Amino acid sequence: MSAPQGDVLEGAADSSADTGMTDPYLLVDLYPEDQGPRPPWDVLVNTPHFVGAIIKASQGVSGWYNDKGWFKTNWPALRDAGGDRSGKTWLRGAYHFLNFWQSGADQADFYLSCLDGAGGLMPDDIIPIVDVEQGNERNQNRRATSQQVIDCTTAWVERVKQSTGRRVCLYGRGAMRDLSITSKMGCDTVWNPAYTQTMVTHGLIPPWTLDEIALWQYCGDGTAAFDKLPKFISGFGTGKVDISVHIDGSQKPTLDSLNRALVA
Repeated sequence: MSAPQGDVLEGAADSSADTGMTDPYLLVDLYPEDQGPRPPWDVLVNTPHFVGAIIKASQGVSGWYNDKGWFKTNWPALRDAGGDRSGKTWLRGAYHFLNFWQSGADQADFYLSCLDGAGGLMPDDIIPIVDVEQGNERNQNRRATSQQVIDCTTAWVERVKQSTGRRVCLYGRGAMRDLSITSKMGCDTVWNPAYTQTMVTHGLIPPWTLDEIALWQYCGDGTAAFDKLPKFISGFGTGKVDISVHIDGSQKPTLDSLNRALVA
């Protein structure tokens, strides 16, 4: 995933969220081009403060995206790497990158089929995640209207909720900011990308509240303005990964609050 364009230049400090800097709960997120076919998950499991990883399961509709088996390999590998910690102090999650010009419901079906083909979504896994972003300059998503984004995302969320009975997490902020979207689109919690010195929330609040933001992705590919949490993971491939920290509004984050926000 990538930060919404322009975030690094935003200087507004509009959040006083306690990021739990003294005892953080950190997660990485990866897609196939980040760390090769088999990331060293055991390194991450044994790195202090890291409690899991979120990986890309799918994009678009069936037949449009082909990761050559990357997700099918790494979804069970993530759980195996956690050992006795899995589902307790080691969590795994899977996200879908939305193509706004394709059917949201069909994309949900593709996401669910990718999960099923890799062993399924377990009750102690992170809830389904939908990645709502415009992408780079060449991405067709940049031509979508606000209503197209709302309709596509809402359809995806409705189908996934109907099929899994789970809540859904929204990843993103730039698309909502740039298109003035103030709908939650059926989502229940938020993962906020903001590679800034403090967690910028412009584009999310409103309609979301600070208490509904579960993760702050403060670091992208080893780049972050916030310097009180790690930007690099020693021994984990190139080390240049996206890193997020769990937040719990103005409260000090705990493992229980992480599970309430992203699993229960």
